[in-house]
Amino acid sequence: MELDILDDIVGYRLRRAQVVVYQDYVRAVGSLDIRPSQFAAMTIIGANPGLSQTTLAATMGIDRSGAVILIDALEGKGLASRVPSPVDRRTYAIMLTDAGQKTLAELKRRVAEHEMRITSHFTEEERVLLRDLLYRLYNPPA
Repeated sequence: MELDILDDIVGYRLRRAQVVVYQDYVRAVGSLDIRPSQFAAMTIIGANPGLSQTTLAATMGIDRSGAVILIDALEGKGLASRVPSPVDRRTYAIMLTDAGQKTLAELKRRVAEHEMRITSHFTEEERVLLRDLLYRLYNPPA
């Protein structure tokens, strides 16, 4: 099949790759039923207990309203909770619950296997290069 200009468009290739990665992620996570954005939020919260919704949004590169939706979903699953911030009464600190911490540990294990599976045809140097190139797309050098 001739793809014309699509073969030369980074965005097209990224989207095709993203579909493959997402499909394998869904199989890997299975019954835990955690979307990639929820996994990312849980990982950031787990590494930074007590962070604010605003900080989570900025770190993930999403709108604050998107962070609220993510936290609502995690709270609904009993994986995270909002507690009054000890430093700013106007905000909440986000914490993983005990169930959230256990789920995150299992997710990290499954996602690590998923990551190795989807990049199994790359050398370690190629994996590092790919991560670095992708990082530069969303965080270009000044």
